[in-house]
Amino acid sequence: MNIFKSRRPVRRAGVVAALALVLGAVTAPPALAHTRLVESTPGKGGSAESVTEVKLVFSDKISVAKVVVKDDKNKTYQSGPAERSGTTVTQKLTGPLPAGSYTVAYRVVGEDGHPIENSDLTFTAAGGEAASPAPSAGGVGAEQQTGDAATANEQPLKLDQEQAAEKDSGSGMILWVLIIGGLLVGVGIGAGIVFRAKRKHPAATGSE
Repeated sequence: MNIFKSRRPVRRAGVVAALALVLGAVTAPPALAHTRLVESTPGKGGSAESVTEVKLVFSDKISVAKVVVKDDKNKTYQSGPAERSGTTVTQKLTGPLPAGSYTVAYRVVGEDGHPIENSDLTFTAAGGEAASPAPSAGGVGAEQQTGDAATANEQPLKLDQEQAAEKDSGSGMILWVLIIGGLLVGVGIGAGIVFRAKRKHPAATGSE
């Protein structure tokens, strides 16, 4: 009897230990999880216009932060140290980024004291100065130009326009000549038909 009674506390202790392990497994991950990036502006793999800063939002409050923004030629664009405000880190840039692809590399330390760093955040800037359009070959419909280029192309463009106007006026005169000639031919044919008809029926005409 005493043997069975002594086993009950042991079983109870085993149940309590199992529950403690389960609770520990449930609550431990949040406590042991390291700081991670939650959101970024511009977004990862996205495209944005007039990018003047990069904003990173982490899962925990940040105590130390360093951010580098560079293009595909390793030219950097960050201006001054990164600014921290709770879980948000903001890196100002030297100005609106030119159009192109960029990579953001960061190293931060969260509340747990564990540093994390990454450089897989990329985005595309759609702003900046657009490339100048290629000059047209000249002639009617050419691109408007200024300076020496406009002076050089002004005479050929004027000649082309004058030649086009002359062709249009010449075509118009030919068209009118053809129309008038056709009318005269039609009148002549009609008059000839009427004259022949009168010659064939002179008696009928005289009796009337």
